Amino acid sequence: MLIASLEFIQNGMLNFAAAAVMGGIGASPEEFSYSAMAYATTAILMLFNHHWFSRRLGMRRFVRGSVVVFALGALLCATANSPALFVLGRAVQGLGGAVFFTAARVEINALHDRSRMSGLLCFGYALMLGAALGPLLGAQALRYLDWRWIFWGMLPWLVLALPATRLLQQQPEPALPAAHSSHALAWLVTAVLLGQWLIQQLPYDFFSRPQWLLLLLLACVATALLVIWLKSRQIAAADGWRPLAQVRYVLGLGFYFCCYLLVAANSYILPVMVQQALGFDVPTTGQLLSVSFIAGMAFATVYSALLLRRRAPGLRMMLLFACGLLALYGGLMAAVSPEVGMARLAGLLLLNGGFMSLFIMAVAQGTFRGVDAAHFARAYQSKNIIRQLAISMGVAGSTVFLQARNAQHYQRLAEGYSWHNPLFNDAMAQLQAALPQLGQAQQLAVLAGELGRQSMLLSCQDFFHAECVLAGLLMVLVLWQRQFD
Repeated sequence: MLIASLEFIQNGMLNFAAAAVMGGIGASPEEFSYSAMAYATTAILMLFNHHWFSRRLGMRRFVRGSVVVFALGALLCATANSPALFVLGRAVQGLGGAVFFTAARVEINALHDRSRMSGLLCFGYALMLGAALGPLLGAQALRYLDWRWIFWGMLPWLVLALPATRLLQQQPEPALPAAHSSHALAWLVTAVLLGQWLIQQLPYDFFSRPQWLLLLLLACVATALLVIWLKSRQIAAADGWRPLAQVRYVLGLGFYFCCYLLVAANSYILPVMVQQALGFDVPTTGQLLSVSFIAGMAFATVYSALLLRRRAPGLRMMLLFACGLLALYGGLMAAVSPEVGMARLAGLLLLNGGFMSLFIMAVAQGTFRGVDAAHFARAYQSKNIIRQLAISMGVAGSTVFLQARNAQHYQRLAEGYSWHNPLFNDAMAQLQAALPQLGQAQQLAVLAGELGRQSMLLSCQDFFHAECVLAGLLMVLVLWQRQFD
């Protein structure tokens, strides 16, 4: 639990405090997004080689080294005074943080029967508790300290986790061949960099330079195909992947991708909606964002209890139920008004937590059911590569969506921002009556701020309408497939 929660706590705090960090290092949104690209790139490269490193060094040394590397990255970020140094620190953190999730899950897979079920439940608790603590701790760091404590505050967690690595297995295999040939590794690095560059540039060039993004996409696909061809020439390595070429596993990866994409998009949209559109303060926003993950722990406990008593419904029924929660959540969030209270918002976020935990638990059961123990580590590292890609694409895609919808709504609402509009004149008269101390220019500024807030709320509501549609498509896919019964 200590190892698995580290990355989620750190990234949860950083995502919540992104605006404060940008101000602290003097970075623009585009410069700050390079740090996310750097983290995802180094994490994906490490995940591609996770199986080889864990067997070559032994899991204990591998995880210990990763904790040290992650701490070094945190120190670089905490002392950064420029965007370049901060990007370097996040790249170093990606090398260490990519290991924790997979290593913890592989260790749990070595348990048996009821112990494994308890281990999986604790593993889920660690992930959701870490994700819940991220916004809470980030809000308190901003309220009482400053943004650098987003990273200084990780050091006690790392100190606690390091002694726990004594419990990990230590069985190195020094005679292992290299995970990739030198040519394949070079092209793999190129493919990952191109893919992450494409995702990173998506919010900024989607409307202004789409042809540039298309060229990046074609280059990324061509490089990835070249890597696959070079890997196919390594017979031993290819044999390691061949047992995973089954419909159930590939379908499971698709479900994982959809889930992490939606979770990442929600994690980006929710703070924007709660703070900018609904006007909640920073500590309250942190508390609200934690509700989903705490609710996920409760749903996971109930589902695990049903599994232990063999009373749980089938996987298809559970996936449909989870998608139903997502559709209900999206529909109700799309109808939220500016007068919504904290209690109602918290109640809606319970639905999101139920979708996250139940969907992922059901998908995990179906995806790895046909994977034997000898190939589980490789299968899980591939799943986590999909996770990193989905998170990057979820944030980039939701940014583009919000930009496009906000521009359109703002333009339409601004058409009524005129002295020739009776409603505009009524609003100005009400402001004059309520705030007579303000001059006309200040009253116009108040209305302009309200215009921006309303356009942002409408844009967020559009996102949740789209989420309802995606939930419906997921239901159709669940009903159509025959692998997860």
